Amino acid sequence: MARDLRWDANRFQRTARDMAWKVAIYDAHGRQIYATGTLESAAAARYWHACWGGKAAVRRVELTEHVTDITERFVCLGDLPVDGRPAVLPELPDGAHQVNRHYRFTGGPAVLPTPDHVRSYYQWLTAAQEGAVPAVPRADLDKLKLLEVTLIHYARLVQLADLPS
Repeated sequence: MARDLRWDANRFQRTARDMAWKVAIYDAHGRQIYATGTLESAAAARYWHACWGGKAAVRRVELTEHVTDITERFVCLGDLPVDGRPAVLPELPDGAHQVNRHYRFTGGPAVLPTPDHVRSYYQWLTAAQEGAVPAVPRADLDKLKLLEVTLIHYARLVQLADLPS
């Protein structure tokens, strides 16, 4: 997976871009006869394109580029929407087909899907630190940071020449 990663120190935000490709093969009737899974390297996409491109039964080989822009920014518990309200998603940028948002604590679960899950996990963790929940590792609550993670997904058909070298 190609990844570009940058931190914006002014806004305490990190951005990354993941790229992957899929190759789909179609017969003379337009039926899909094969499709790869997600290919994390352009070399693998080239290989599968070449592998199927010369076969007699194949009439079309489609190469799709999948890009995910990932933005992580630090937020406070008080910045979350009130109980029962979902997080507001940003507008879909041009060319995007899906946007998702979740939360995670540094040193905690990778995905907390809603603000309510964040509050519930934090309450459980706080109770665990006070000894109410046995056999839970100690965590320094003062160092625990909350990240809001926004994923914007793009997909587009590309040509072999469009693949990065």
